[in-house]
Amino acid sequence: MAQLLPFVPVPALLGFIVLSLLPVALPRAAVIAFGVGAAVLPALLFAPVALSCSDGGCVAGAVVPILSIDTGVFVAQIAMSMDPLSMVTGGTVVLVGALVLIYSGAYMASEPLPDLRRFFAVMNLFLAGMLAVVFAADVILLFLGWETIGLCSFMLIAFYDRLPKAVAAGRKALITTRVADSLLLAGLMMLFLSAGTTRLDGMLAAVPGIDPWRLGPIAGLIALGALGKSAQIPFHTWLPSAMAGPTPVSALLHSATMVAAGVILLARLAPLFAAAPEISAMVAMLGILTAALGALVALIQTDVKKLLAFSTMSQIGFMVLALGLGAPAVALAHFAIHAAFKSLLFLSAGVMSHAAGGSTAIAALRGSRYRQPLAFWSFAIGAASLAGLPVITAGWYSKEAVLAAVWSSGPWGVPLWLLAASAAVLTGAYAFRVVFVAAGETADMAAPPWGGLPVVLPLAVLTFLAVAGGLSVGVLIDFTGGAPEHIPLLPALLGAAAPVLGVLLGRWLVRHPPVLERWSRRLRHLRVFRVDVLYYFYFVRRFRRVATVLGNAEGTEAVADAVLLRRGGVDVPGLVTDDPLGRGAGQVRGIRTDLITRATDGQTPVVRMVAGDPVGRLLIVVARLFIGFFVARFNPDRIDRAWLGLAGGVGAAWSYARRLQTGRVRDQTLWVAVGCAALLLYAWGTSWR
Repeated sequence: MAQLLPFVPVPALLGFIVLSLLPVALPRAAVIAFGVGAAVLPALLFAPVALSCSDGGCVAGAVVPILSIDTGVFVAQIAMSMDPLSMVTGGTVVLVGALVLIYSGAYMASEPLPDLRRFFAVMNLFLAGMLAVVFAADVILLFLGWETIGLCSFMLIAFYDRLPKAVAAGRKALITTRVADSLLLAGLMMLFLSAGTTRLDGMLAAVPGIDPWRLGPIAGLIALGALGKSAQIPFHTWLPSAMAGPTPVSALLHSATMVAAGVILLARLAPLFAAAPEISAMVAMLGILTAALGALVALIQTDVKKLLAFSTMSQIGFMVLALGLGAPAVALAHFAIHAAFKSLLFLSAGVMSHAAGGSTAIAALRGSRYRQPLAFWSFAIGAASLAGLPVITAGWYSKEAVLAAVWSSGPWGVPLWLLAASAAVLTGAYAFRVVFVAAGETADMAAPPWGGLPVVLPLAVLTFLAVAGGLSVGVLIDFTGGAPEHIPLLPALLGAAAPVLGVLLGRWLVRHPPVLERWSRRLRHLRVFRVDVLYYFYFVRRFRRVATVLGNAEGTEAVADAVLLRRGGVDVPGLVTDDPLGRGAGQVRGIRTDLITRATDGQTPVVRMVAGDPVGRLLIVVARLFIGFFVARFNPDRIDRAWLGLAGGVGAAWSYARRLQTGRVRDQTLWVAVGCAALLLYAWGTSWR
């Protein structure tokens, strides 16, 4: 069955191709059928592969080659891995992906047909990219899938492209994760140069022979890249903004796909981090800080989707903590359980929000117990699993495994355990605060007619997993090569009591709203909660100044015209400063107007030279100086004229080539896609030798 593994992502990829590239108008029912079917087929194809592992057939880890690229110096083999890690993560991704896309068929049915087609096309590409990440046995396929889910996340978060807030949220996620991805690429390149192979197993086998002075930077860069994708400190600010996308996008992105990709990468390269203990300690510290910070911020949220976003940050922090402490099997078990109850929370919250008129405010969900009882009780069960109520929920088993691993981690185990237990108390509080509010009565008890099998089936399956999935935690830990830790009775009882205390705290906060408002006002003024403002002040404003100076001349003149109009009392929407710190009207986009006026009046030749394309203009200036001082002094003959004509043609070609650098994300994405297609065609051609 191993040879069937490369075909698992194919239906999702074909669904993207059909829905995005097929020049045929499809009816609404056909679009939904293609979109949902392309997401369900990977689960059906994966089932026999997973069953073949039930007898221990994939414990050793089989590698399924796809194609080889012979560069003359080494052979880069693109392959997929059939090992316990890929089976656990792959099974989670295909199951959650299928259920979310089934739910999407009902949730997105009222969208305009072009938007509906675009939604299912990108969701299927997103699913295919994530499957490439979890099954990859080499860094080429891994990074290709990694960048695919990053690109798709931008398109899905900014799905409502007529809303500036949604576009800004997508851009924020794209840029933040691109910074982390550049660090990851640098780390993978250094690891490749040290190991001499693109295969992950070969890289890990070469880790003991890498010099320690090189191993630390490699592990650090890869860890930062993974933490950026998983929205951990200091890359955590993009995730709450990502709630601008549709609810199914949030359910898939926050449960088993993009946000969890960093956890999967850290688990895949666990031997590398085990050889760099200082980097593992950094990962563990960032994980526990994110877990505590995410839980604390979630407690004061007034929007249910943002609350669940910060909850995802916190729960991923628990997984990262376990990975930093050398317990990847425990982290993977919590990943699988978290994917079930977090997607359940998002989907049931979407139903309750629909019944509340589309509002995602927690206060608007009041009365959901009566308007949508199925969605309410599904959310309550998901919240119980998120909080980790003892014995009766799956979340308790996986979270207790994490707490046990933390307690047994060494001399720092007890302080870390106290922080983790405190985060567990806050988790129970914010999770059940929504439940208690939604259980309240309201004047509007009428339930709008919305639901059906596409909604009930995913909620029923995920509810079952959120309760009974705890029975599989021990099996998952053993299957992925770990062993459950045994801790003394007292910390075990305190860990079990933490979510109960959290539920009581949540109930008390609901009954005393002024207390929560007072906490919220105090917390929002802390510097740690103003990361976006600090980032804007120290980076964005300065970058805008440089970008405006280096911008094209037409753009500079347009800004100058806007300044003159503004001075004359004419408002120019979109060109006036949006500085949240309240800079005055004498400053546009962070640039002094006198500097703009001098630039357009010709008083700053340096600015004129670097405007638009500084490298191209500098080369042209150097070429003109060379011609004026050397070439023009000689009487040109026919050969000289030919060379001069060639030089002039090169200069003209350069000026036209500069137009390709538009700075637009869609243009860059197009050329990246063309380049990837060319590389794949080249690789396919060389594999036939």
